[in-house]
Amino acid sequence: MARIKGKGKGKGKRGKRRKMVKEERIVVRLMGEGQYYIDKDTLKEVNRIDNEMVKMLRDERVDEHAVMESIAAMRILVKSKGKRVKDDIIIPSHIIIPATDITVEKAREVFKGEGIVPEEILG
Repeated sequence: MARIKGKGKGKGKRGKRRKMVKEERIVVRLMGEGQYYIDKDTLKEVNRIDNEMVKMLRDERVDEHAVMESIAAMRILVKSKGKRVKDDIIIPSHIIIPATDITVEKAREVFKGEGIVPEEILG
């Protein structure tokens, strides 16, 4: 049986796959630098650092330098594995990562509870 060009399984699946990929993109705002799209794997890596930050900030003697390094690691991860959102596109962010010059006191306000990565977007 001959196959008619343009019809068949491939065309419909391809459109569905593109839609799924777009839905899986998470928007992250890096304070002072703009927004980035990241995928679920990168999100999991950011969440791992986020969870470490929450634990680290529970210690009263936390080192300010360690806080800066952890935030810098999140920012580098997003910039290296993410895709920059064009500046003329306005969309809400799922996650906001503060600048590295944040104080320990302010970091404790930001990285409390579940941290900056909401649990509902991890699923």
